[in-house]
Amino acid sequence: MIKFIALVSLVVTRVFFHPIDTNPTTAPFASLSQNEIVPAKILSANAEIKNNKVLLNWNVSENETADQFEVEKSTDGINFKFSALVFGSEKTKTERYQFFEKAGKKKMLYRIKLINKNKEIEYSSILEINPEA
Repeated sequence: MIKFIALVSLVVTRVFFHPIDTNPTTAPFASLSQNEIVPAKILSANAEIKNNKVLLNWNVSENETADQFEVEKSTDGINFKFSALVFGSEKTKTERYQFFEKAGKKKMLYRIKLINKNKEIEYSSILEINPEA
């Protein structure tokens, strides 16, 4: 009986004396954890032709939350198609990634699709490679 009374008083105290959350986007009794997961972000990305290969480089912050990267390419900058899959490493904080393939004869546009472990998606800027330039 004493355990029941202690439990009831704990619940009553929690319900009636909990500070009011003025942020309507969070659920009642929710609070931000100091261990909140911050999704990875693409810090920078560039492309170049080196030794007849297209070389893409990109840097990511909060790398430990990155799951994978999809390299996409396009000839018109509008319709991108999947080209390659690069898996995220387990390194924490920042990480550098690379992708390369044989360079073609025509202008090609690339972008990197970052897929976080929480399934949030971010795209890099569009990177242009023009072997004729």
